[in-house]
Amino acid sequence: MEYPQFDKTIHEQTKLKILTYLSSRNSCSFMEIKKDLDLTSGNLSIQLKTLEEKGLVFQKKTIENRKTNTNVSITRDGRSALLEYLGEMESLLSQIKMGM
Repeated sequence: MEYPQFDKTIHEQTKLKILTYLSSRNSCSFMEIKKDLDLTSGNLSIQLKTLEEKGLVFQKKTIENRKTNTNVSITRDGRSALLEYLGEMESLLSQIKMGM
């Protein structure tokens, strides 16, 4: 059996949840992601920073009524990386099922 080489950034559970969540939306706020995925502000900030450094998400910060608002969206590279990851996972699952 040939094992896929999963992207370690995407394979981590919280980052995978974030990318999957963003893939079904054009853009959403930091607070939406935090609430819907039940993450702390600190954890979400760190995860988004890593994903942004890898070019998988884009964060746009604006100031409204003296409050910082952050909108997050998945990038084209982020979508491609997620689809590649899912394809590798499907391939692995298929190999496992054939071996049973």
